[in-house]
Amino acid sequence: MNYKHLIYDFDGTLSNTYPCFTETVLQMLRSRGLEADYKTVYDLLKVSVGHALKNSAFTEDYSVLRKEFHVVHDELALKIQELYPEAEEILRYAMAQGHKNYLYTHSGKIVKILLEKWGIADCFEDIIDSTMSFPTKPAPDALNWLCEKHGLDKNDCIMIGDRDIDTDCGRNAGMKGCLFDPEHYYDDSDVDYRIDNLLQLKNII
Repeated sequence: MNYKHLIYDFDGTLSNTYPCFTETVLQMLRSRGLEADYKTVYDLLKVSVGHALKNSAFTEDYSVLRKEFHVVHDELALKIQELYPEAEEILRYAMAQGHKNYLYTHSGKIVKILLEKWGIADCFEDIIDSTMSFPTKPAPDALNWLCEKHGLDKNDCIMIGDRDIDTDCGRNAGMKGCLFDPEHYYDDSDVDYRIDNLLQLKNII
């Protein structure tokens, strides 16, 4: 175990995003005079944002809801979204050990804004986000591109994320995957490594 290149998902992995995601959906519902249980919405979001929007009480077309979600979320994120407490420590620990950090997220421009706000933008060699138009996880295209761009040996790479689509993405690209699942939503997932605190990565990398 000597993974020199750590590729992180963002939402739910480095960023404790799901409370903000949940408040976004609840705010959208409230604007329509609708209500929903926090835990119910949270659970739907742990599958995906699309799953939550399609399985809540909205009546509008999904494409319309998706655009609204991003507008409402980005505004809320700057106010309430938080980094996991141990995220900066593990990022800087990896750098001190001579490893390199990368980020692969389905989110957009808000990610770089938040990284700057939290003072950790300097921790990443490269960032892949939704503006780059790769097929979504678990397709390996983005990871293959990253490895080719930086000349990475996939045996030295590990993909770290909070959903099985992240670890499956890593596997599909020919690298190992580590599931960060502190709330145990994916206990049945077949993964290479499993952690419930980011600092446990010290025992893996």
